[in-house]
Amino acid sequence: MEIEHKAHKRQLQGGYYRIPQFISQTVERFFYNLGLQIAKQPYRWIACSLIVIFMCLGGIFRFRQEKDPLKLWVPPESDFIRDTEWLMTTFKEGQKIETMIFTADDILQPQALVQLNEITKRVFNAQSNDVDKITWTDVCFKVPIISGIVGPQRSKRQLENFFEEDPMMPNKTGYDPVAHLPTNLYCRVFESLPRGCILFSVMDIWEFNSTLIGLQSKEDIVQKMNSVNISPTLGHPMNFSELLGGVSRDEYGRIYSAKFVKTQWIVHINFTNVNMNEMDNDAGTADWTTKDVYAWEASFLSELRDASENLRNYETDEGYAIYYEAGRSFGDISQESIFHDVEKIVIGVFMMSIYVQVILSRFNWVEWRCWLTGVALMGIGGAFAIAIGLCSLAGVPYGPIHTSLPFMLMGLGVDDTFVMMAAWEEVNSVKGNQKRPLNERVALALSHAGAAITVTSFTDVVAFVIGASTILPSLYSFCIYAAVGVLVTYFLQVTFFVAFFTLDCRRIEAKRNGLVPCVRHPNFELVTGGSHQSISWRIMDWLYTRIVLTPVGKIIVVCVTLAFASFGILGASQLEQWFDPVWFLPKDSHLAQYITAKEQGFPKVGAEGTVFMSQMDFVNEFPKILNLSRTLENAPFVANVKNWPVDFVHFVDANFNKDAENTTLSEADFQLYLSRFVFGRSGGKYRRNFKFNDELHCGEAAPLLTMASIDFTFAKFHSPYEWIPGMDNSKRFVQEAGFPEGSFATVWSDMFATWVTDKVISQEVIRNLILALVCVMGMTSFLVAEPQTCLWILLCVLLTLLDVCGFMYFWGLTIDIVSCIGLELAVGLSVDYAAHVAHAFLNASGDGGFGNDRRSRALKATRHIGSAVLFGAGSTLLALSLLAFSRAYVFRAFFRIFLLVIAFGLWHGLLLLPVVLSSIGPRALANGRPRESLVRLEDEIVQRGIREPAAMPLTLSKH
Repeated sequence: MEIEHKAHKRQLQGGYYRIPQFISQTVERFFYNLGLQIAKQPYRWIACSLIVIFMCLGGIFRFRQEKDPLKLWVPPESDFIRDTEWLMTTFKEGQKIETMIFTADDILQPQALVQLNEITKRVFNAQSNDVDKITWTDVCFKVPIISGIVGPQRSKRQLENFFEEDPMMPNKTGYDPVAHLPTNLYCRVFESLPRGCILFSVMDIWEFNSTLIGLQSKEDIVQKMNSVNISPTLGHPMNFSELLGGVSRDEYGRIYSAKFVKTQWIVHINFTNVNMNEMDNDAGTADWTTKDVYAWEASFLSELRDASENLRNYETDEGYAIYYEAGRSFGDISQESIFHDVEKIVIGVFMMSIYVQVILSRFNWVEWRCWLTGVALMGIGGAFAIAIGLCSLAGVPYGPIHTSLPFMLMGLGVDDTFVMMAAWEEVNSVKGNQKRPLNERVALALSHAGAAITVTSFTDVVAFVIGASTILPSLYSFCIYAAVGVLVTYFLQVTFFVAFFTLDCRRIEAKRNGLVPCVRHPNFELVTGGSHQSISWRIMDWLYTRIVLTPVGKIIVVCVTLAFASFGILGASQLEQWFDPVWFLPKDSHLAQYITAKEQGFPKVGAEGTVFMSQMDFVNEFPKILNLSRTLENAPFVANVKNWPVDFVHFVDANFNKDAENTTLSEADFQLYLSRFVFGRSGGKYRRNFKFNDELHCGEAAPLLTMASIDFTFAKFHSPYEWIPGMDNSKRFVQEAGFPEGSFATVWSDMFATWVTDKVISQEVIRNLILALVCVMGMTSFLVAEPQTCLWILLCVLLTLLDVCGFMYFWGLTIDIVSCIGLELAVGLSVDYAAHVAHAFLNASGDGGFGNDRRSRALKATRHIGSAVLFGAGSTLLALSLLAFSRAYVFRAFFRIFLLVIAFGLWHGLLLLPVVLSSIGPRALANGRPRESLVRLEDEIVQRGIREPAAMPLTLSKH
């Protein structure tokens, strides 16, 4: 019974192994036939491949490069996208701020202020370089000027008195003439006022007059800085002390000196004219702006850049310097830093092409494969072009992060080339194969290399297809391009490259020159020893026989792997979800220097935010709006609130003796008071916070209020663990305000574009990696169909990703959009290293030449494929090596991640996996017997009269 049980068990195991054997033999038979057809008619296959490439390039006519940050970096279903689209369609206009910071040992010295004033006036006079010659007054945000006007019937002082407090109400704070003067008189005066550009500058105190400033004493300057709270040029209230940083006070509490002063230009934006595709920014980091503002900002930056250079050359001990930023600064610098290193990429590709040539060639005139190397790289370039064409045809936009795609395709494509060459060398190393026709040898090489390439390529494709399920638009687009690119690279490698490889082999056997094929070398002797004669084969043989596959070597490999895994777990557990756009900026850029100066001089100033409210009864909901504004004012994550509801309550109380806080105003009163409020001195600054269903007129009750907003400033945050809760809590406050169902209320900030992505990126990374690992298991199970082998491949990939994540922490990287893409690429590269070795082991037959059967097969696998895998990794690393010195954070991060992936992928694929397989690996699929399908193929070849019978089955079993 026991004998029968064992026999039955062996029968089940044999039946079980017939599944992977059948798949392996079917795949190898397919590629043998394919290789035979290509080798017989290489020119036809080359021509067909080129025709397909040029046909697919037609899709480039539909090429579209996405430049809108909203459609690149923010999840499309997020509240931020909804709110931004609503904001642009509802408001149709807005403002943004351009800022300059001037530093000195003491700003409140007349000579320092004169310097600042001259620089400010240079900006006033700056013009854009285009035909329209756009100036500051063409793009500024304008407000009524209520001071400094002299008319024919009133003096300057009379007009200023018009807006002063009523002498009959000296003790009534909050008095506003709009509520007490005759409406016709007030509105006639108000509407006759000219409009001027709003600018926040301490130079306003002296009306931008350098001569007047130069006549001031230190005490005069200090006295005015602490007493003036009305803009002399505009007549509006203004807190000039908020513009100072690094402040020192005297014994009376007065501001006596300051080291920083900022000047802010407020620019008007018409959202209906915003077209991101018209911007010159290819990195997808441009600001939402119009062409005229974009042009003026260029002149603004140019003037301040020149002024900064002049101050550096200005010999003084006063510490003068300026730092500046405009809305386009981040987009310009991030784009320049990304594309600045194009020459490094070109040099890297050139170095890689030389490297590939050296690996593929032998150092003689005949076996120098310069044309084959060029065709291999051209095939990869063709795959990239086809990917662009097909994806453009399908309407998938091209994004800035797609710049890394050629590197990945080069890594995978060159790796496939080396695998093909390794298979070719292995075929020629068997004496029985050296007498075979070239067509059959090419077919034999492709029968093995094609199977190995298929396993890795299809696993990569499926992993990227799964990655395309991400909610991040840029990553979705990248994964689609990557999946198509890898698939096309695979097809071109097994067709176009094999066809040209056949021609190159014909050239070598005809002893023609590798550079000038028309030249023959009749006295040249071909070396037919195969891979056994190569230096790489000898090194791999020595490394594995003497070190890796010895008992001591195995223990060392396992122990080092466990040590790596331990550090990986430690680092991965501390890896933070953190992305700061400042990382995109080179440290010597004007914006990076501005941010540093801002943090030193104004450390408590955070991001701007706004609460928007619409589709509600503002009269009855005003108490809730008031309560929300006060809740924000008391929130620890809010620095300050521009609280129009509170000011409105004070305005109504001071001028109409009505308690708008504890009683509900009638609709008629609310509309009247609101109109008076926004046309008055105290509420005029809030006018842009309201939108009505009709035009607002002075002296008339306000039309129906359709939208209102409350501006506030977040506290200064220092990490995602502060700004993400700040964002969420501000949204929670609005949700808990108690507004009725059907109303619309939300919080918006331009920083939410980054914070929203920051919030979901860690979940996206984990999700994508888990799905990618499932893909790896699923595809290897389908293509390899040997469970134990699939398990070891998955283990190698898992350990590689664990170590990469862990060492990312020790190298200063975090979880962000760049590392998310890098880890997505890591899956593809790490699968290749392990799958090639596992596939070679599974298809190797042991002959007892080196210990037991498993160790012999592991040695054969590493001899055969190890060099190809190592060379492929080396080519990728060489192409990326110069990016280690890049100014761009994107490239530096990619280099670090790729280096970690290559290092740990090679360790687990070329060291750990052979150790495991040589100890407990599965038995060979061939199992030392001739492969029946290929025996039948031999019979077909002989029957068709292609050649005389040969010992093909025996040769293949050895192979």
